[in-house]
Amino acid sequence: MDHVRGCADNKEFYSVASMKDVAAMAGVSISTVSRVISGNIPVDHGTAERVKSAISSLDFRPNLLASGLRSKSGKLIGLVVPGLYEPFASIIGHLEYTTAQHGYSLVVGNSRSQPALEQRFVDNLIRRHVDGLIFTPVSHETTVIDRVLDSEVPVVWFDRVWDDDRILTVRLDNREAGAIAGKHLCEHGHERIVVVTGPSNVDLCHDRLEGFVSAVRTKGEDIPHDHVLVGDFSFESGVAAGVSILERNIDCTAVWAQNDLMAIGVLKAFSSHGVNVPGDVSIMGLDGIPLTRMVHPEITTVEQPLQEMCEDLFSKILHAETLVEESDRHRVFRPTLLKGQSVKSVSKHEGVADIIQN
Repeated sequence: MDHVRGCADNKEFYSVASMKDVAAMAGVSISTVSRVISGNIPVDHGTAERVKSAISSLDFRPNLLASGLRSKSGKLIGLVVPGLYEPFASIIGHLEYTTAQHGYSLVVGNSRSQPALEQRFVDNLIRRHVDGLIFTPVSHETTVIDRVLDSEVPVVWFDRVWDDDRILTVRLDNREAGAIAGKHLCEHGHERIVVVTGPSNVDLCHDRLEGFVSAVRTKGEDIPHDHVLVGDFSFESGVAAGVSILERNIDCTAVWAQNDLMAIGVLKAFSSHGVNVPGDVSIMGLDGIPLTRMVHPEITTVEQPLQEMCEDLFSKILHAETLVEESDRHRVFRPTLLKGQSVKSVSKHEGVADIIQN
């Protein structure tokens, strides 16, 4: 015991104050203190001075071995996605290119929309001391989110919203995306529209649906409850939705799917049953993935500016501690209409139900 106390009294080897104490005194996060100590990532001058003052006041002396290991950046960026389907496959490609341009490597974890697997990937990436974490959480489960926030890793949410200013966000204006789709179909005379949504527990699906319904109502139309089918963003769920429309004889002139993969799945189901697109029924998607240009007919969709969004994701990781303005910390990108050949103008008497009956 005496020997232990003797070592503790020697401040060259031990500090009573912790990094958490320094952060509390300076009014900053633990990660900010770490950055000031390492000097690897720029920190606002005023903030850095407060941290240095707190370090001096508390006589804080970091564990030199541990801080030395942390200060040697591994040039790694972690990315955790709910699946390898689009648009995440494209996002991985864009981020791999962007990070490589700056000498970083991308480490990807596919949670398969499973919270337990997501937690495991996040824990592993944090233990590997990644320089930043880009994350699309599959739910509002607080355990994994608290784990991220308690770490010293800069984190950016992609296409999700979270009420905590420590989390930076990059997302699409999903309401506007839905509104663009609704307006486009209405302008082509479509009144009887089926919507294929993503999972009901994902906020962006509600936003896209609300934007779509609002645009349709502005044109004097509405979307009946039985015209809303729930998918899971996969090609297979799009096929299932298309088959369901045909088997239930749902009267519609158009189908809007909340992502392109499901739209292509609906196209597959219709084509397999002799329904012509857009001759018999129109189809529209959302994302603007390259695959929409590779099918026949090319899918009309609402495009996310994925390359620009990925560049902003990486930029936020690099400059996390210097971002002060709300517009810099939480950026919302605007979608655009990308026309294909899958939507046509219709009269009131056309629709897929007529085709089935005939």
